Amino acid sequence: MQSEIKAYLEEYPDTEIVQFLLADMNGIYRGKQATIDALKGVVYFPITTCFLTTDGANADTILDDYGSDPDRPCVPVPGSLRPVPWARRPTVQVLLTMQDKDGSPFFMDPRVVLSKALAPYKAANLKPVVAIEYEFYLFEIGSNPPKPVAPPNGMPMATGANCYNMDVFYDFEDILQEIEDDCLAQGIPVSGLVCEYGNGQFEVNINHSDDALRVCDEAMMLKRVVKSVALKHGLHASFMAKPTYDEAGSGMHAHVSVLDASGANIFAGEQGRTALKHAVGGLLTTMNEATALFAPNANSYRRFDPEWFAPMVPNWGENNRRLSVRLPMSDDKNRRFEHRVCGADASPHLMLAAILVGAWHGMAEKIDPGEKTGELELVDFTDCIPSRWYSALEALKEGTVMKKYLGEDFIELYHRVRASEENDYHRSVPQADHEKYLRVL
Repeated sequence: MQSEIKAYLEEYPDTEIVQFLLADMNGIYRGKQATIDALKGVVYFPITTCFLTTDGANADTILDDYGSDPDRPCVPVPGSLRPVPWARRPTVQVLLTMQDKDGSPFFMDPRVVLSKALAPYKAANLKPVVAIEYEFYLFEIGSNPPKPVAPPNGMPMATGANCYNMDVFYDFEDILQEIEDDCLAQGIPVSGLVCEYGNGQFEVNINHSDDALRVCDEAMMLKRVVKSVALKHGLHASFMAKPTYDEAGSGMHAHVSVLDASGANIFAGEQGRTALKHAVGGLLTTMNEATALFAPNANSYRRFDPEWFAPMVPNWGENNRRLSVRLPMSDDKNRRFEHRVCGADASPHLMLAAILVGAWHGMAEKIDPGEKTGELELVDFTDCIPSRWYSALEALKEGTVMKKYLGEDFIELYHRVRASEENDYHRSVPQADHEKYLRVL
């Protein structure tokens, strides 16, 4: 890593500041900023950093075991030195991964969890190829409840659904272009930005890669770029799953294929179609127990609304966007599945870990996914995935497949933290309760 640091500083000799970034289980980078000299030393973070609650606290349920919060060493991820274009001073960022005190990978680090999901593929000389799609909203800064942003060019706001509307896209061309430019500066291979279904909603895609860890790192970096550039323009970018009740929620979709040792897609050809069906069967079979990873907080479950295209049923088919697992139109070489359940608020590392586990489980056990849904068929909303936070957490706790591949220690601690959050949220009394009940009851 020292050679990478030396090469970077030779290319960017004016660099003054380094930002150390460590991913947590919420899909949030926790970090520290220091002078550039800090790159030469060891970086430490508290052991609980990877499993903080969404608002950055230690869950009450872990205090007996981790209340003393000892430090753990965190080492740089090779190849992760990137400039920070929006910073006021010349700044470099570096991604970290946490180690335990004996130098082994720390079991709650999301990168480590994803590595466990990749292990059976690696043992079989297979390599998943992954692309990620993100949806997000731009809001007026400081608005609460959030208010969709008016076009910066002075044009009147285009109300209603404006999916793929190029006029609306050009309304926001400056900020969207800056997002693309900063992604390019950070080496994030985005393939395009489009207006999505919601008012002020956009989608950005990360290109396919056979380095699944890097794709998820870049997905989190992409969120950081979008939020930072929006703030620079006086706007608030949100990847919340369902920020407003009358607009579509924001999802994070994963496109996945698998290559063999020769670089051929194992889903291609007649035999490949069988392998793909088995992978889909595993995804559907494990979907209930994985929902708590796809939908990690209370707001996540507000997105599961049949009127807004959010998948709620473990189903599959070709070219139908109402399904949980969609087989997009493609040639034989690029045959893949698109997993559409996850919200934009989730950790990309944990989302992909659960997907890869499900697909591997299906191929290993040769699971039949059942009848597929046609591209123009409507969905029968029966036998839905857990639509409430508590139910999803219980399904994760009782499940066996995620524990087998991702580790019982990870699932147990993830459940403990999330169950504590769920309990605190359930005990709170929101303003909506006062508006609905205080006067009449």
